[in-house]
Amino acid sequence: MQQKIALISFCAALMSAPLVHAENSMKAIVDENNIEQCELQLITLAEKIIGKNEHRLYVDQPKRNADKYPITIVGVIDYHDQESHIQFNAMPIDKIGCEVSYIEAFTLPETCTTVREQVFKKWKFIGRLSENSFFLRHKKNLTQNATLSSVNHGTQCLVTKRDSGI
Repeated sequence: MQQKIALISFCAALMSAPLVHAENSMKAIVDENNIEQCELQLITLAEKIIGKNEHRLYVDQPKRNADKYPITIVGVIDYHDQESHIQFNAMPIDKIGCEVSYIEAFTLPETCTTVREQVFKKWKFIGRLSENSFFLRHKKNLTQNATLSSVNHGTQCLVTKRDSGI
């Protein structure tokens, strides 16, 4: 049990780790798709979320004028003991601005109650979405929220973490 709790705490630390300057494939995605307006925000966010972990990213729908339209980049991050699905979204605003966000989803081998107590203890319970799912919001960073859903008859927890307006 202690090893599982340590694993959950480790995963939480990975999700909130400080910015790490690491090579990741977001730079290649930005270059290949001529994304200039949202370049810095996408690369910075990818460095923070991916860090030095193995990963693979793809552009959901490549666009010729990527700086004029919203763009979605999807991928997988390998945390050695499991994978998470990641989605980065970028929306050019006016001629110089850009808003980026991300959604990351993964499962943990614990009940959602345990995950909430161990990983999301600094998050505010907003409400139940269903019998098996509930919604949380970070107490200080209000753009961060998460959905925890019981899966596999309550033995695991599907975590979907989001941050918008970055």
